[in-house]
Amino acid sequence: MGLLDKLKDINEMRKQAKHMEGLLATETVSGKSSGGKIVIIIDGNQNIKSVEVSPDIVGDKSEIGRHIRSALEDLFKQHKKMLQSKFGNMMQ
Repeated sequence: MGLLDKLKDINEMRKQAKHMEGLLATETVSGKSSGGKIVIIIDGNQNIKSVEVSPDIVGDKSEIGRHIRSALEDLFKQHKKMLQSKFGNMMQ
């Protein structure tokens, strides 16, 4: 494989990456803390779209921290599931 072929392959990979990025931008994933007191929504490219905080937890910093951690853990789990369902055949 010559240098020109390698450059064509790199260009094709860039096009595929841009296409995947565009597809992921249309997907949204939400993560919820236990009880749904905090909800975080991101797009498939992990850009935060919104953070919703229930008014019942305002004031207790340790409780807020637990709920944020719980929502993020759920969010990452849901994001991984979305990626596997969308691109599972490419990730093997």
